[in-house]
Amino acid sequence: MEMSDKDKLIQIIQQQDWLMEILRQVRDLNLPDWYVAAGAIRNTVWNYLHGYPTQLNHNDVDVVYFDSNDMQGNKESLYETQLKKINPTLDWEVVNQARAHLFKQSINRIRPPAKSSCEAISYWSEIPTCTGIRLEQDNSLTICSPYGLSDLMNLIVRPIPEPQRDLILYKKRLTEKRWSEIWPKLDIIML
Repeated sequence: MEMSDKDKLIQIIQQQDWLMEILRQVRDLNLPDWYVAAGAIRNTVWNYLHGYPTQLNHNDVDVVYFDSNDMQGNKESLYETQLKKINPTLDWEVVNQARAHLFKQSINRIRPPAKSSCEAISYWSEIPTCTGIRLEQDNSLTICSPYGLSDLMNLIVRPIPEPQRDLILYKKRLTEKRWSEIWPKLDIIML
């Protein structure tokens, strides 16, 4: 029987001792509705599927959480500092998704307020980036993938659907990130 994309992703993540340690470190902070997301997950999968060491091509570790009681973002830097003390070798970026709609995303799109971290993840630019993983207390993994895992697991890059799609931001990210140079097996969809 063929494994589902979810089972494949869980297997890939669980095989990465370094990433499982990151998930444990974040879990220990007891953040509300949290995920390790974006490049930390996407790049790990792309590296794995390209046969590269999975720790390559990581610029930072994005940690998202949802706390509507901290709309000033006072806790974000506190959490980042705690994670940097625990693991100073990583460039941690911690963002409260309850307030992410307040940030200027691009000139073409106003991001609506989200009701959860997973909803906020669905507003990110391209589908394979819209993936987050949380390690639960029982050591099971919870996956946030609002558009499914097919694109991520099949090396397809495409923008998120309307109404939140921002093609200018998508194209800018493709140029800046140089993904096709790093991962030549990617199928990048241009609209």
